[in-house]
Amino acid sequence: MGFTIRAASPTDLPSIATLDIAAHKPTSALLNMNLLPPDDIHALYLSRYAHFLSQPDCYRFLVAITSKNETTHGGDIAGFLVGARPKLESFEEDEWNPVFPEDAPAEKIAWFSGLMKLMKEDKMKYFKNDMWELEALATSPSCQHRGVGSLLLTHWLQEVDIAHGTLYVRASPSGRGLYEKLGCVNKGEHSVDVSDHGWTQPIVNTNMIRAAKGT
Repeated sequence: MGFTIRAASPTDLPSIATLDIAAHKPTSALLNMNLLPPDDIHALYLSRYAHFLSQPDCYRFLVAITSKNETTHGGDIAGFLVGARPKLESFEEDEWNPVFPEDAPAEKIAWFSGLMKLMKEDKMKYFKNDMWELEALATSPSCQHRGVGSLLLTHWLQEVDIAHGTLYVRASPSGRGLYEKLGCVNKGEHSVDVSDHGWTQPIVNTNMIRAAKGT
């Protein structure tokens, strides 16, 4: 089965949120600690991707679909990618502010917000505003190990390379090998102990940089 790359559309977003949750559920501490009910988790993911899609000057939002559905926006989505362009002064980017339901457990949300702050502080040790950034990449569980992630990345990296851009990626352990194959280099790992919240393994992310072509 072949795959075709196209720009994401608003009608894709519910499927993209569902795909992302399904793709990362087996290994994601955050998706397994029951911070929110499933419907609220889906709504949170949906709002994040609607935010990306609403700012085409700041983000490149791509989907991979099965070739048999390449002429429609209602076909099977095999994977998706969100890439951020450099944060230049000419771009007025709106920040995504997640909205949690009123009955969400305050202590869990406070802990989650603190964790996100720690991760952002670690990222800023390596990330510069003139860099491109991979915001999100996921492949449907039914299409994994078929080259979908590599196809999406290769397609987007053409734009990065034309601009002679440097790429920043915050990689999970499962994604690190793919990014290494495409030229990303490990610049430092960040580990967070979440055993007090019911997950025995730490959350580990690798800060990776792909140098601009020709440098």
